[in-house]
Amino acid sequence: MKKYVLFSLFGIGAAMLWASCGGNTQPAATTSKSTDTRTSGSINIAVDESYKPVITQEVNVFDSSYPNAKINPSYLPESECFAQLFSGKVQMIMTTRELSPEEIKSCESRNIYTRSVAIAQDAIVIVGHKGTQDSLMTVGQLKAILTGGFARKYTVVVDNKNGSIARYITDVLIPGQKLSAQLFAANNSEEVIQYVAKTPDAIGLIGMSHAFDPESNVGYGTFRSDVKVVSLQNDTLQRFIKPYQASVALKEYPMVRKLYFIVRQDSELGAGFANFLTSEPGQMIIGKAMMQPLQVQLIIREAEIKP
Repeated sequence: MKKYVLFSLFGIGAAMLWASCGGNTQPAATTSKSTDTRTSGSINIAVDESYKPVITQEVNVFDSSYPNAKINPSYLPESECFAQLFSGKVQMIMTTRELSPEEIKSCESRNIYTRSVAIAQDAIVIVGHKGTQDSLMTVGQLKAILTGGFARKYTVVVDNKNGSIARYITDVLIPGQKLSAQLFAANNSEEVIQYVAKTPDAIGLIGMSHAFDPESNVGYGTFRSDVKVVSLQNDTLQRFIKPYQASVALKEYPMVRKLYFIVRQDSELGAGFANFLTSEPGQMIIGKAMMQPLQVQLIIREAEIKP
């Protein structure tokens, strides 16, 4: 059996490719003086809930490395992350998309200037009950399930109706089409997994970092045992692909997305945490979460794994 092993080349100096909101590089006006530095103080951030496992680790390591700093994360639906950024409740968000043109205008009108960088790439993973008959699936079959046109009737569960996975379904997979009446939203990814684990006719869509067993010592990762991860067909390669780290990096798995941070320029501690996310330690955490780090060079080698 062939597996791909993915190696990171750390220590090369990850590049920070800053993109300012509206193209203006002037710092935003502040209403009060901040005593934060890049390694001290306290800030609130909002994170797409589908990335909770990996960002929890990032925050814990940063806070322990800088005892005078405190990052306070809230794990929310993607749309709420943006709302909190624009309202000033948080200084930084982590989501699967950058600012839209309309949001850039909103930034400019409020003197909000931001920096954004893609720090990771991951997959949207389909999980089914351990006894599911459909452990191999084409994207066309998934679309049929999502619109209620598949031969077998499935209950489909996502983490939140306003989350990034729900947006991926409506914007990328089935734009302009009507969703199945059997598609429901839970409160978070763990609820999706728990529901699918006990419901034979259910499938769930979750973020990649929720799909792997965090206790596994296998280099390419071990999927959780309470659900079955579905393989998706790559139409070009004409074979079914599981959402491993290397298949994401090689663009073989069909449903891939990026994780961005968007940080306000007037937040010193936000800039410090952003730098950490692109540094060697921050990118190593992403790699250990079985996602693809984007701020380091990678070597992907094919290895023969004996069954």
